[in-house]
Amino acid sequence: MNDKTRVLLVDDEEQFALNMAKILKVRGFDVSSVFSGFEAVDAVKYGGGFDVVVLDVKMPGMDGVATLVEIKKWAPDTEVIMLTGHATISSGTQAMRKGAYDYLMKPCDIEDLVEKINEAHEAESIKRHPVMWPRKMVREITLHSLKKLIPEDPLNKALEMMAREAGEEAIEEIYILDDRDCLRGVVTKRDIINEAQKANPEVSLNWQSLLENPQLLPQKELSRIMRSDPISIRPNGHLTDAAQQMIMNNVRCMPVLRGGKAIGIIKMQDVFNYVEQEIE
Repeated sequence: MNDKTRVLLVDDEEQFALNMAKILKVRGFDVSSVFSGFEAVDAVKYGGGFDVVVLDVKMPGMDGVATLVEIKKWAPDTEVIMLTGHATISSGTQAMRKGAYDYLMKPCDIEDLVEKINEAHEAESIKRHPVMWPRKMVREITLHSLKKLIPEDPLNKALEMMAREAGEEAIEEIYILDDRDCLRGVVTKRDIINEAQKANPEVSLNWQSLLENPQLLPQKELSRIMRSDPISIRPNGHLTDAAQQMIMNNVRCMPVLRGGKAIGIIKMQDVFNYVEQEIE
């Protein structure tokens, strides 16, 4: 019996799909590649058994959203991650409402894609419910559980906080606050990996290998590597503004500030569930 997660890659850029398949196979996935929406639907219908589909949005013939709809007809429990270099709010919203698990932008970090595939595989039944009432303001979808550290905390504390158990959502960035909860900076998963790689140039590191060997992290405080100008938004900001900022800056979540203090975060997934109009 094959215990590997079965992944179907769908992209009309054949070389991109083949290269991505090689990388994912090295990471332990059982990967198949097709190069059109029609081939993807046939693969699901007649090949079957895929745990996760990674699907390009912009393809000739049958585009990604149309392919998503057909895949869900034949395999409603298969999770689909949309992948595109042409991100718009309307396409993201549409994909989410048609049953996509998540929406990533090209070029995406391979570590983020691996995490998202694992999350999608672990999800037993993630469904996007239709909106029952309009929500337009940031405060209406703010999540108040904010993962935070202080500038003096060491890198390994951020590593521990970003490590997730099976079934938990991946944490892609940690916000650095002062003792008054004012936002000072942000540290991403990629920042942590880069620091470990610089300290150990003779070793090829990825997120999983770093989790298994935390001693490879240098003894530094977060203040030495944090980015001091993270984007943020106020509770009374509009969701369309938040979505535009996240797309332009290629981030998946954003802190919400009231009077300079961090009160929570909003996530791109949640924004896509409520934003109706497309930003040009």
